Amino acid sequence: MRIVVIGNGPAAMSAIKAIAAHKAMLSGSKADVTIISAETCQAYSPMFLVDYLTGALQLDQILLRESYGLACRRLQGEKATRVCDERNSVILENGKEIEYDRLLIVSGASPIVPAIRGVEKEGVFFLNRLDDAERLSRRIRIATKVIAIGAGMVGVEAAIAFRKMGRNVSVIEAVDHILPQMLDKELADRAEKKMRFLGIQFMLGAKASEIVGSKVSTGVVVGDKEIEGDLILVATGVMPNVDFLERSNVTINKGIIVDEKMRTTVPNIYAAGDVAESIDPYGGREILPNWYNSAEQGWIAGCNLIGLDITCPYSPPVSVLKGAEPAVVAVGRVYGDAGYEILSYSDTCRGVYEKMFLRDQRMDAYQAIGMVDKVGLMYNYIRGRKDLRVIKEELNRSVFGATLMCH
Repeated sequence: MRIVVIGNGPAAMSAIKAIAAHKAMLSGSKADVTIISAETCQAYSPMFLVDYLTGALQLDQILLRESYGLACRRLQGEKATRVCDERNSVILENGKEIEYDRLLIVSGASPIVPAIRGVEKEGVFFLNRLDDAERLSRRIRIATKVIAIGAGMVGVEAAIAFRKMGRNVSVIEAVDHILPQMLDKELADRAEKKMRFLGIQFMLGAKASEIVGSKVSTGVVVGDKEIEGDLILVATGVMPNVDFLERSNVTINKGIIVDEKMRTTVPNIYAAGDVAESIDPYGGREILPNWYNSAEQGWIAGCNLIGLDITCPYSPPVSVLKGAEPAVVAVGRVYGDAGYEILSYSDTCRGVYEKMFLRDQRMDAYQAIGMVDKVGLMYNYIRGRKDLRVIKEELNRSVFGATLMCH
């Protein structure tokens, strides 16, 4: 069986591991695997890029195991420009055509480039790939004033790391609180307060309109103010890499539409990871751009494309803000203004704050500051869509402690 994989990240490596583990399913034929990657380096874990650029981790500590006992042909530094599903082939930028029996798309996501004047100037960086981290690592050695545009996970983790390196750090965010995809405003405000204590400056509810400087950036215009900065990190989110699918029959919304087996709308094409738009607990769809989901979806896709019949359960996103003191974690997702029952617990002396978001007697999300012990338990509650009516008293007594507030 000719298997072509577009991408070389955690989802790809997890799929390769699944194929190697179940290659006996190929009924006498062998898995002829080709991996196409625009990057020239070995597979690595993007979640540790901040640690790598600051020197907290070395390169060999973020690299992923690649073979798993399965020989793969690797086309590195090669970009896929088109999928011709009508003749089961992938066209590369150099014009070469690679044929397949099964195709797995794990092409990941790329940074969103915001409509800010001057974003192309020298001294402006993104942080999505290993070469981004390497360029940032060189620049941070001489930088003194860092500006992060965007207060999501990447922007805040980088801000914490740069501040611990002794740099002056300012963070600009268009919404009114930090970590908007991770925490509600109340917990976000508490986390922000801790980070301000470190010396990080935040400008919330503010938009950057221009990056100033001639050829090299020297600062950012926010409203009627100009903030000085000799390193500008743009961290305004990512979007799935799907441009090479424009002329294919693969259905795309925000990402590639997949079913519970990670199949696309073309029978022999699968997708997983940051590029896949999978089913959420309420019959809608969502993209889950984090390492844990990429690895699980890659495994499911790898199993199914060689003939197994495995369903991918709902896997809630898990977010852990690296470098934060106290710890900041979130499991699951809050789906808009859904009329949630919120169970919350706080212990200001210990610096512990927790929230559970319940709807229809099931948990959608858990958010916490200063507490990591319950992540596994809450993950199982959310993933299993467990009916919480029978265990609410237990939650009241032991999970949150003495004081439980319902909103």
